[in-house]
Amino acid sequence: MAYPMNTNTNLAYDLSMFDTAERERREKQRRADEEARKIRLAPLNSVSRSGSRTKIVAMALMIFAALFAVNYYNTKRDDVVRMVAEQEELLAAAKDDNSLLQSKLDSMANIGYIEKYATEQLGMSKVAASQKKYISVNTEDLIEVTGDDDGGFFGSLKREFSAFLEYIGF
Repeated sequence: MAYPMNTNTNLAYDLSMFDTAERERREKQRRADEEARKIRLAPLNSVSRSGSRTKIVAMALMIFAALFAVNYYNTKRDDVVRMVAEQEELLAAAKDDNSLLQSKLDSMANIGYIEKYATEQLGMSKVAASQKKYISVNTEDLIEVTGDDDGGFFGSLKREFSAFLEYIGF
């Protein structure tokens, strides 16, 4: 190996080339810098290996339960909507029946139908002019008595008892 000829230095006395402490300190500093610059990667484990099997099963069960709850809610809602539609159809049919029956009732309530029913079904006949008898009542001589004095408790009891006797025929 050829050394450059430099007259200013004496290689025989360059002790820094043999100083290992300084070299080791620089090597440690370099390693520390490299470690700091290095991106620390997590160990390569698969997703299934990162968690325990019970956690994975529990998560799957939770997802299944959530999907089941949503499905159950939608099914119940559909059932209620169907029941409401059926009840609305029944209501419409009942309103139609009501209007039909109301029109029949209106047609039966006229005087012609009543006269026909009375003569045919009940055997009644119209009153003839000869069957009518008029009486006159002289209202000028009538005196009306008002019961202002009720007689208290015993008076009302007496009136109720006399009304009862009159009702049963005494």
